[in-house]
Amino acid sequence: RFIIVQLMKKIVPMLAIFCTVFFWGSSFPAMSFLLETSSPFILAAGRFSLAAFLAVIWCINNYKQKVKLNHLLRYFFAGFIGIFLYNLFLNHGQESVSAGAGSFIVNCNPLFTALIGFFILKQKVSYIHWLGIFICMFGVGLISFDQEGGLNIGSGSSLILFAAILTAIYFHIVKPLVVIYGATTSTAYTIIFGTIPMLFWFPETYDFISQSTNEIKLTYLWLALFPTALGYLTWTYSVGYYGANKASLFLYLIPPISIILNFLWYEKNPSLITIIGGSIILLSVFFTLFLQNNKKKTQYS
Repeated sequence: RFIIVQLMKKIVPMLAIFCTVFFWGSSFPAMSFLLETSSPFILAAGRFSLAAFLAVIWCINNYKQKVKLNHLLRYFFAGFIGIFLYNLFLNHGQESVSAGAGSFIVNCNPLFTALIGFFILKQKVSYIHWLGIFICMFGVGLISFDQEGGLNIGSGSSLILFAAILTAIYFHIVKPLVVIYGATTSTAYTIIFGTIPMLFWFPETYDFISQSTNEIKLTYLWLALFPTALGYLTWTYSVGYYGANKASLFLYLIPPISIILNFLWYEKNPSLITIIGGSIILLSVFFTLFLQNNKKKTQYS
C-alpha cells in the first residue's frame, strides 16, 4: 500500500500537467471555430459561465475554509488578469490569427515568467534566459509576418503576445495561494473573480448559444468543461506542485496538439512559415530551460 501511495504521488502531478496540455491545446482550434460566428466577449462569457457556476457551488460547499481578505484581493487580481484580460486579448487576437500560430505565440510565456521574476520579484535571470527571449521574439516576429497586421500594435499577433505576458503574471500571483489553500479552492476563486466582469455579456451570450447549432453548443460545452473548468484546475495543481517555471516547461507541447486537433477536427493546416517560426519559439523555450537546469546541476555537483 505504501508503494502504491508513493507511486500515485508521482503519477497524479504528471497526469495533471498532461491533461492541462491536451485540454488547452484543444481550446485553440475550438476558439477559432467559434470566433467565426461569435464575438470575443460572447466567447469569453460562454466559456466561463458554466465553470463559474461550478466554482460557486464548490465555494458554498466548502464555506468552512476561510480565506483571508488580503488573499481574496490576490485572487481577484489573479482572476482579473489571468482569466478576464487574458481571454479578451487572446480572443480578439485569434480573430485574425490561426489556431496554430496563436498557440505558438502564447507559448512564449515561460520566458516572460522568468522576466517577471527578474524585474518584479528580483529573481536572478541568466544570460541564457535573455538569449532565449531574443530568439523567441524572432520566432514570434516570423509568425506575425504571416498573419494579418504583422506584429504592429493592435494586430492579432501583438494581442496574443500580450496575453502570454498576462499568463506569466497570473502564474506568479496564484502560486503562493495554491500552497496555502490548494489547487481546487484557488481555481474556484480565480474563475469566479475572473468571470464577474463578464456578467455584462451573459444575456447576449445566452441568446446566442440558445439559438446556435448543435455543433456550436457542443463546442461551447467542451470549452467550458475541459479547457476551462478542468484545465485551470489541473494547471493550478501543477503550478503548486512543480512551481511556475518548471510547470511552464510542459506547455511547449500545446502547439503540436493544437495543430493536430485543428487538422483532425476542421481539416486546417498551418503554413510553412508558422511551423518554422513556431519551431524557433519552442526550441528557444525548451533549450533555455534545459540549459538553465543543467547549469544549476553543475553548480551543485
